[in-house]
Amino acid sequence: MSIGFSFTGKVKKPETLIAAAKKLAEERSYGFYLGENGLNISLCPLDGRVYIAWKKESGLFGQYTVEGECRSTPAGPGLHKAAVEAVDGLGIQKLEVADETEYYQHRDFGRMLREHFHPWLKTMVDVLTGQFGEDHTNVCMCWDLNSYMPENVPGTVVTPVGRFSARWMRETVENQGIEALAERFFLWYHPGKRDALYDRQVALNLLWELCYYAPSSRHKEDASINGTICDNLEMAATLDRNIPLPRKAYEEICQLACRTPALPEGPELTEEFEPGYRKGLVTCSIGSLRFTIPGSYRYEREQWDENSGCDLWCDDAAMSPIWRVNGYQKREGSAAFTPTLDGDNDLTEFEIENGAVRYGWRELPQENGQPLWQVRAEVITGPSLFVITVTHLEPEERPGIVELVRKITVQTQDVKKQTIQADK
Repeated sequence: MSIGFSFTGKVKKPETLIAAAKKLAEERSYGFYLGENGLNISLCPLDGRVYIAWKKESGLFGQYTVEGECRSTPAGPGLHKAAVEAVDGLGIQKLEVADETEYYQHRDFGRMLREHFHPWLKTMVDVLTGQFGEDHTNVCMCWDLNSYMPENVPGTVVTPVGRFSARWMRETVENQGIEALAERFFLWYHPGKRDALYDRQVALNLLWELCYYAPSSRHKEDASINGTICDNLEMAATLDRNIPLPRKAYEEICQLACRTPALPEGPELTEEFEPGYRKGLVTCSIGSLRFTIPGSYRYEREQWDENSGCDLWCDDAAMSPIWRVNGYQKREGSAAFTPTLDGDNDLTEFEIENGAVRYGWRELPQENGQPLWQVRAEVITGPSLFVITVTHLEPEERPGIVELVRKITVQTQDVKKQTIQADK
């Protein structure tokens, strides 16, 4: 269930469309990404993109058929308006737009809110508090299921802009109206590109979903995220001194970024939960494997040679344990444990749903005079074998690593968590 629009049309040649899209993106400070047979214009976070593809028609003088779409939820009605206006400016011939909100036809922003975005959000709340009740496990609303999964907090809803209790969402709608919840939920709620609410929501999305709460000196990704959070909150305060902002979180990020706080006095955004899914544990996935690690760990692909490597997670700034994961699959039959771990200490095996886990530990040869230890695990499920190593500096870290290893699960079917994917 989502809100959006699609369109078709024609162009004489893709180069004309590419030039128009690039010019529009530059003028409106949008992102522009070009592929072999298509492009996309990035208007805002949360997949706020207009996707466009083209295909040459048959015949010597055939034109190019253009197809495109934009999904407006969860980013919001501001995105929908801006995306429609972006398509207007591309010069596509014989343009036909299928807009379920009919905004493309009537251009009445208030009507679009009342007839589509507010009812959409109200339906989501009704489902959450009706079908699942208020004591459910984690429910994900508009969450990218290819991303990590935040820690489970019973009775709460995970969204890209924050964790809310189902009760709070219901009571907000009942006591303040759907507009109050919409302002807190949608990233781009008002018409126009940049107002205080938009800047605050962008910062909240970063604080909740993407920020590692690590020093900017750790990696350029941390520096970019931390800096963008501060920039957006400072801009929000400049545009509206009375808008509630997550000032405590802002000061924390300023410290991580070695940046002097510059917010003028104003109200604090006080909520049930403090920002930061990555302040806790997160569950990552590779294929059917699900494993839990600290949210501060960054991912990178470690390449050993041209044909092999592994997926790696660690926190360089904290000299954390280093998790490495590889997956293998048999062409026929079921996977089995290998003899690799046979000589490990405290070798342990246990069953999990749809599979089994075997793990142990060993001391590694010293590296530059530094003793190293390693917890090793194998996970089998159907034809798949996953190999996990966790290398660490202190033996005292082993119990915590083993505790995480024992949280490993596998999932051979669709996600079983109670999930509302409002972008389907």
